[in-house]
Amino acid sequence: MPCHMSSHWTLLVCRLKEHYWEFYDSLRSSRHRATLQNLVKCLYEDASDALQEAITHWPINDVDDLPQQDNGNDCGVFVMKFMEAVLSTKTVAWKELKNWCEEMPTFRAEITANIFRAFSNVIESNDN
Repeated sequence: MPCHMSSHWTLLVCRLKEHYWEFYDSLRSSRHRATLQNLVKCLYEDASDALQEAITHWPINDVDDLPQQDNGNDCGVFVMKFMEAVLSTKTVAWKELKNWCEEMPTFRAEITANIFRAFSNVIESNDN
């Protein structure tokens, strides 16, 4: 679940089978973490009919050794890259991924290309 906290994006991942949360923050701060319990509580209240577990009692674990941003602008791209890694079937070696700031122009170009590709596919399907 992407989380927007005033001017910063983070990612909160629910591990349903394991009964815990993972918190991804590219600009690690206790202030960003402080709102998570309330966020989980609101999520539980909104979706309690669909949940059989009391997710509000599960621990929230910080994911260690994440790449960290070096500015105030890239958090959204970091969240998208975190989601991509979480959804991957491969085990992520976060310690080896420290150069994300240097690769940010490439990441932004990939995201833009994917958006245009998806938009193009929608136009093509509507033309048929």
